[in-house]
Amino acid sequence: MGEVSRDAGRYLRTTPRAVLRPGSVRDIQVMVEFCARRGVSVAARGLANTTHGQGLVDGLLVDMRSLNTIHEIRDDRAVVDAGVDWLTLTNAAHERGLTPPALTGFLGLSLGGTLSLGGIPPAIQSGGQVDSVIELEVVTGTGELRQCSATQDRELFEAVLAGLGQYGIITKATVGLGPAPDQVRGHELTYPYISDFFKDFRTLLGRAEISEIYGDWWRPGEHGEIQHLNAFTFHSRAEPPDDAHLLRGLTPSATEVSQTDFLPHVTRIDVAVEQLRELLDWDNLAKPWLTVWLPEATVEQYVTEVVGNLTPRDIGTGGFVLLYAHRRSRLTRPSLSLPQDDGEWVYLFTVMTAGQPSTEFAHEMLARNRRLYDRARALGGTRYPIESVPFSQDDWADHYGARWPGLQALKQKHDPAGILTPGPGIFHQPTG
Repeated sequence: MGEVSRDAGRYLRTTPRAVLRPGSVRDIQVMVEFCARRGVSVAARGLANTTHGQGLVDGLLVDMRSLNTIHEIRDDRAVVDAGVDWLTLTNAAHERGLTPPALTGFLGLSLGGTLSLGGIPPAIQSGGQVDSVIELEVVTGTGELRQCSATQDRELFEAVLAGLGQYGIITKATVGLGPAPDQVRGHELTYPYISDFFKDFRTLLGRAEISEIYGDWWRPGEHGEIQHLNAFTFHSRAEPPDDAHLLRGLTPSATEVSQTDFLPHVTRIDVAVEQLRELLDWDNLAKPWLTVWLPEATVEQYVTEVVGNLTPRDIGTGGFVLLYAHRRSRLTRPSLSLPQDDGEWVYLFTVMTAGQPSTEFAHEMLARNRRLYDRARALGGTRYPIESVPFSQDDWADHYGARWPGLQALKQKHDPAGILTPGPGIFHQPTG
């Protein structure tokens, strides 16, 4: 039972009473209804890439990987089981010259998993994966099978997307597709000073001439911090971008240019993770990650403070730090709690710690994460809860703000027995 008792964090263990590998959606309905009558907790599990027990359960674990059919691919959409991973869908769509509009850096994630969380890509104009969903099939906490969309049962639709599995189990999704670009021009820009890094980051965002952008730090705490800004421009073979035009007025200390086809670009992190698995036993490293949304007004202050104080132990073996940016207006799902300011851009900052598993290390990093979250909150930030921050119910009420009473009502309506996804501890922890 070791595989189903742990998640990507590798520092928590919860053994389920039973594991369901459904042959059909009806199997899930029957078992959820059974568990609701008996007060047995239920959690769906895809590829278990959250890090703080979000998908662990001591009741029934539903292994969604057995529901893995791509039912249909059309020019503008795909109909896909929740257990399909984004890498499989991306490859299948690319064979027809298509792509999902919002692709996370790592694609070895199930559709049901990322749609329950958000699915945040490096693309700056696409929104999250939750923003490209056209329709969902959901099993509620009573075992009822529901179809929902922006025009049908919208309340449930908006609650489930980025709803952390609290109101239903996603079993099938219809997601948008569009034409795949031919090629990608990359520019890796290096900065010895973080102020210059942020100046050029904002310049590129303001111009909106690029497709993806993110910052990274690989060795904070060692010999000073070096900032890298990675900008990628999607283009056709017939119309490559002009490097001098894209980089006009920027002030990096070094520039590295790359060129690749679209599919190798969007799958490159999956290739890198396979290498980490071979070299570092990546899957078994402890990963008490921190991920917070930051407003435009305070992102530079917060990132400068945090990066400047990280130690090699904070990063660990193969760990790193990332900073994404997104146009706020493209992030439309209300369950995705974002900073409440008027800035056009919102930023996602991640400390992806990876270290040798031990109780001492986990406790140390969880305490660090709580401190860093509290600092982000004081500066107007919010949590992106795929990661490792200890949260009380009062914290969740603060996290959801004015939506909290409505979400409590939705929980009572769609999961009256309170059995679904107890790991985050949002509403209550059912026994059994």
